[in-house]
Amino acid sequence: MTTTDSTTESTASTQKPKHTDLASKSFDAIVIGSGMGGMACASALAKFGRKVLVLEQHYVAGGFTHTFSRKGFTWDVGVHCVGEMEENRIPGKILKWLTEGQVKMQSLGSPYDFFVFPDGLRVNLPDNSKDFRAELLKHFPEEKEAIEKYLTLVREAANSVKTHLALRFLPMWAEKLLAPIVRRTKLKWWGKTTKEVLDSLTNDERLKGVLAGQWGYYGSVPSRSSFAMHAVTARHFWNGGYYPVGGAEVLSKHILAGVTRTGGEVRTRAGVETILMEGGRAVGVRLKEGTEVRAPLVISAANAKTTVSEILPEEIKERAWAKEIAGLTQSPCHICLHIGTEGDLSETEATLANHWYMETYDMEWADWDVADPKSIAPVLYVSFPSLKDPAHDGGPTNRQTGEVVTFVPWDAFEKWSQTRRGLREKDYMAFKKDIEERLVAQLKKHLPKYMSKVVFHEMSTPLSTTFFTRSFHGGIYGIEPTPARFAATGLRPKTPVKGLYLTGSDVGTLGVVGAMVGGIFTAASIEPKVFGALGISSKKAKSGRQAAAKSASGSPQRPSPERDAGVAL
Repeated sequence: MTTTDSTTESTASTQKPKHTDLASKSFDAIVIGSGMGGMACASALAKFGRKVLVLEQHYVAGGFTHTFSRKGFTWDVGVHCVGEMEENRIPGKILKWLTEGQVKMQSLGSPYDFFVFPDGLRVNLPDNSKDFRAELLKHFPEEKEAIEKYLTLVREAANSVKTHLALRFLPMWAEKLLAPIVRRTKLKWWGKTTKEVLDSLTNDERLKGVLAGQWGYYGSVPSRSSFAMHAVTARHFWNGGYYPVGGAEVLSKHILAGVTRTGGEVRTRAGVETILMEGGRAVGVRLKEGTEVRAPLVISAANAKTTVSEILPEEIKERAWAKEIAGLTQSPCHICLHIGTEGDLSETEATLANHWYMETYDMEWADWDVADPKSIAPVLYVSFPSLKDPAHDGGPTNRQTGEVVTFVPWDAFEKWSQTRRGLREKDYMAFKKDIEERLVAQLKKHLPKYMSKVVFHEMSTPLSTTFFTRSFHGGIYGIEPTPARFAATGLRPKTPVKGLYLTGSDVGTLGVVGAMVGGIFTAASIEPKVFGALGISSKKAKSGRQAAAKSASGSPQRPSPERDAGVAL
């Protein structure tokens, strides 16, 4: 599902076709947005006979799973590395179910990631927790007690994700009743920051930097991020990282096939202006081009902040649950340098593993101050997607792709946020070009052999993210994973408005897998048989909700085995 345009500023057709034929069609549900959460929810409902309409504002479906092409190169825009894709893990089961086994995931091997710090320390992230422990002890032998305690707390906090998600299945009044008690016991790690926990374990700033180094996978620095979200992410990769064979586009291709197979539709260039209300319930949507489409269920897979600030009717925006969501902070923005190379990369620094180049051990230094011409990016995340894909054909000149991501402040780009893509002012283009040149110069210091093979590069900015995904202020991960986010009772699949649901990473966890899990949870809140189809019996599904109640009552809970922990259920 490639396109001749990218998430960059180059020109493309802005023609928006009318979808007037939808007004006379009947659908069981409308899903706003075709990112991983929207696709997963729509496909899951379709498997139970629901006729679903998926509306995507972009001219290609898939959200952060779509791809684009330039000069004979094709890049992903958001899928770099995902975990828990083994068939005995719930995320792996979900993906296999949604795609009917048509998507194969390729292991990146060991290590799947590695860190390089300014003093030359390289820390590998192996594909199993035993070797990860050994790697930490090799570099920090005097910190054995802290390392052992850290690994124990990660398991404990990650296991609690099931209770957290189960609370979101309760009626809002029940969660509000139980939450104060449960969050002091079973969910205590969701209310603590990563910094709080790391500070309690060690005074070694270098070790803290290593342990918190993967914060870029969830987009919140240690002083702000919930330790439970950090733990869920760390545990997510303890069995390694994976990449889809055929590239990220195979995800949308095979997941959305389930929607159309049962009579549903996927419409692109179909931005939603607002949700229609009648008699106090959601009854459909009005597209930006004016067409009104009706359905008894409306599911917003748009970013939750975008939903409550832009898509909800004015009278609903003022309700407490919507204002609670609007008040949460958004995850950071990013820029991405898309690289094309030609020639043999075997003697260069390029690997299947993802590289993290840290310019500091201080993980609080997050955003690159791009407005300062002398500044450098504090962290560079470098990925080589075509090398990860065994189906990639580089042709006679061995064309390969690379991607470099770093975080930047929205404020640096906000003044151009109302300008049109492809028609940005000259000062914006000059600013963007300057950032791109500085980024390339920084990369040459870390990857001199690889950069000598570069024949093309182009950079996307937060304005690209906002335009193509409608993400609030260009946030790459939706709502920031702070303790406040996970305490917000309004952030749940089923809203207080009848017929209106939220889905995606904002009601799940973060990233591609987190969004997929969010999609499944929303689908299951509408059609409980979803759990049974995934091998989760209704009895087991209930156990999560019962666990929350038991935790509130003080009844002891036996910890789940490590293999049952993870990002999912």
